[in-house]
Amino acid sequence: MSGIESLQMVSRTPVRKRRYWTPTYESSSDFQMLWWRDKYESEPPIEDHWVSFVLGDREVARCKYVMTGARADPVLGDLPHGQLDILAFEVAVPMRHKGIGRAAIQAIRDQNPLPRLTALNDGVESRKFWDGIGWIRHEPAHAIFRDVERVTYSEP
Repeated sequence: MSGIESLQMVSRTPVRKRRYWTPTYESSSDFQMLWWRDKYESEPPIEDHWVSFVLGDREVARCKYVMTGARADPVLGDLPHGQLDILAFEVAVPMRHKGIGRAAIQAIRDQNPLPRLTALNDGVESRKFWDGIGWIRHEPAHAIFRDVERVTYSEP
């Protein structure tokens, strides 16, 4: 897609609306996942980050991620620089299959060069994306969530 090099990452700050805190995403039929409507009864943790990816004046992708410090993980091994875990990621429906997802993940990596990037995934369609960009799939030993197959991915 021409112009993808002008993709901009914009931080979104949760705002308090009455008694709940919500990320500041505009309502849009281009984004199908319910994650973007999450509400929090108390102020969200400081390690939670919400970002939008914009081309021109159009929002083309969204992401929520958390960062943790250095630690050892039984599946991922030593994480001396911590972990950046992508909890929610979606490209706008009309913008899919144009390289936006790859560019957005690269923008996150460029802004956060040291922690290991991982992604939590529970959808067949989005698994195609993570598999397609060559990330390593870590299958759970047993189902933790009823009727939901959660898979963790990590960058190679």
